[in-house]
Amino acid sequence: MSTETLDDTQAVDQAHRIIGEIAREADEPLTVDIDPDRTRETSSTGFARMRTDWRPGEGAEILGIVQQASGIIHRTFPDAYLIMNELWELVRNPVVVVGTGEIKTDIFGWPEWVKLPSGAYEEDYTRLTAREKEEFLLRITTGLLEWEQKASSVWLEAMLAKGRWEEAMATGFTAPMQGRTTVEDRTQRGRVYAAEDRYHAIFRAAVSRSAEQLVRSMERLGQRLKDSLTA
Repeated sequence: MSTETLDDTQAVDQAHRIIGEIAREADEPLTVDIDPDRTRETSSTGFARMRTDWRPGEGAEILGIVQQASGIIHRTFPDAYLIMNELWELVRNPVVVVGTGEIKTDIFGWPEWVKLPSGAYEEDYTRLTAREKEEFLLRITTGLLEWEQKASSVWLEAMLAKGRWEEAMATGFTAPMQGRTTVEDRTQRGRVYAAEDRYHAIFRAAVSRSAEQLVRSMERLGQRLKDSLTA
């Protein structure tokens, strides 16, 4: 980070460049640049202290956020999940609660399905008849138009959230400060000022990515059904 000193006028000119650089961070792979001299200070003992899990209390919080994102996708694309579960009902076996005979469901009310020891689902697609394949293919084909439009709306929300984060970052970066300050000083204050908006932008970006992947998955499923009918 630059140590160039800035007054308030110069800060406005620098804001867009710095914010643009920070905005690109989320789209780039995480890399660590270690000075060659510092490598002599490291040893394998550092790996023994490496965290491989969330801190106490963080795991539940992260799980809650992930479930909120999944909930948005389920509410936005209920018909897509309905199609998938109707198909799975034909090729999979539900998990039955011992003693009650009830079908076990997930947090969204969909059945849970029996898995193999490997963790993969126990499936038999030979159970699907040609007529059932044709019906599923028709429902997927007609549903794609609406799903693609919904995914575009979710993407727009993500872009708007990113815009709000950049605005908040700019506000924190350019706000008057006493004396001359460095780019690093203002960037740090901008990050703190926009922290809440940044996490919201990350959340909305994750939801948008999930929506996009769901539509792609339905497209691939439709293509596989089509291929199996013409084979």
